[in-house]
Amino acid sequence: MSQNISKEDFEIIIVDDNSNDFSKKILKKYDKYKNIKIIYNKKNLGVAGAANIGLKNSKGKYVVRVDADDYVTKNFLNFLIQYLDENKEVFCVSCDYFLVDNDENKIKKVSAESSPISCGIMYRKDKLIDLGMYNAKFRHREEEELRNRIGKNYLRQNLPMGLYRYRMHNSNKTKKKEYKKLWKSKIKNILLNKNLKFNASQKAQLNYCIAIIPAKGNSSRLKNKNIRDIWGKPMIYWSIMECKKSLFIKDVYVTSESKKLLKLAKKYGAKTILRSAKLSKPNVYKIEPVRDAINQIKEKNKIKIVSIVQANSPNISYTDIDNSLIKMIKFKLNEVMSVDSNLNQNAAIRTLKVSSIFQNSLSVHFGVIKTNIYDIHTLKDLKFVEKNYLKQ
Repeated sequence: MSQNISKEDFEIIIVDDNSNDFSKKILKKYDKYKNIKIIYNKKNLGVAGAANIGLKNSKGKYVVRVDADDYVTKNFLNFLIQYLDENKEVFCVSCDYFLVDNDENKIKKVSAESSPISCGIMYRKDKLIDLGMYNAKFRHREEEELRNRIGKNYLRQNLPMGLYRYRMHNSNKTKKKEYKKLWKSKIKNILLNKNLKFNASQKAQLNYCIAIIPAKGNSSRLKNKNIRDIWGKPMIYWSIMECKKSLFIKDVYVTSESKKLLKLAKKYGAKTILRSAKLSKPNVYKIEPVRDAINQIKEKNKIKIVSIVQANSPNISYTDIDNSLIKMIKFKLNEVMSVDSNLNQNAAIRTLKVSSIFQNSLSVHFGVIKTNIYDIHTLKDLKFVEKNYLKQ
């Protein structure tokens, strides 16, 4: 209702998906507004089914979803509409978002390009309907299914502006372990079978991939770097969480000489490997503690691919990790490394076949993925990342 465009230029469609709380009582207060349409479902359809009902009952040429527990800035519609008006070839446009807590405090600014969410994406309605809309079988994560179903057939763009507020809370249904496992399996099948069309041999190579996060207990340039607070969490938290989101990473290992750091990593769901202090000295190459970690893993003979992920790259994304794995298999590479927008190597992600880890040089069949990942080595770096990602 607070959008800075005329009320005559947009409608708000609210789909009450057979709620059993006091939502209907609240909605009655909005019956009087001309640009608000309220639809009451007789049975619960889930997010995808309810969204399709809203789509079918809409008048406009563009549609965008907002979750009931999220909120948007006053420029939200204005900027997205203008972009689609001026770029006729674009199918949909998203915007960056802020993670907020239950008290609406900003936690972190996130790029919707590297870490997309289900809402805040404006579509051309006619094309979305032609594509069959959302898959009603996906009661959650429906946007992921749609994105993988479409693949690269339609042009999608993102505005690097924080116009959406995405609320984080412990009761999110998509945080439940059993649901996450089911969702990952479905999305993985769509991606590998329909979009990438990987054969059985290619898919087999992705059967047992692990992530190893080398993390020193201390650093000569920034003391306690890997457990420094950023966006309300220890720095290593973000790398662990993104590895766990990956569609292909089976296990996440943190290797360190610090028992304090390993205890923290275990708290966040990573498996831990204690290494010697000798392997944490400044003159030791990062690959050495990785080799040591692999030799300590009981199921090392099953491991096919390893993604080495930096602990001091908090804005790393699971999509970057997955893209490195996909590129390796698709182009028959032995190694893939992340580079920045200027194609300079940042080593935030280094994905290798196990055999390549024990060689003393870069692989002949070598590739890169372009990312927007920052490495934090100094207090100045940390402040830069915090400022850059919390500035609107």
